[in-house]
Amino acid sequence: MNETDRRALEIVLLEDEKSTTPSMLAERLGLTASGVTIMLNRLEKQGYIARSLHPTDRRRVIVVATELAARRAQELVAPVIVESYKMLLSWYDPDELEIIAGFLTRAGELQRIHQQRLRDVEPYPRP
Repeated sequence: MNETDRRALEIVLLEDEKSTTPSMLAERLGLTASGVTIMLNRLEKQGYIARSLHPTDRRRVIVVATELAARRAQELVAPVIVESYKMLLSWYDPDELEIIAGFLTRAGELQRIHQQRLRDVEPYPRP
């Protein structure tokens, strides 16, 4: 599984089932609509996601993780993450953790702002 597929699956596993749409994934991953479609086709073929119509807006498609994806994530990733976070958190006191969390939150906000700014820039004309 490539990094983009892994990140998409992580988003689908963590997001509300009714709000994960292909367009939301495209925005979060910085992909085009066709790029997301290709990626979702790949994940669906592997049995990790399913697409269905939104329950209240039949024009929208929602993306949900399958039981296979949830089980694999639990078996493979969860133990490593839990162990790593416990070790990492043990190195800092609560005040330091609060400062670190604030820094990471602000850094994430700046990244989103810069990403949007770059998306809004007109491309250079071809010579």
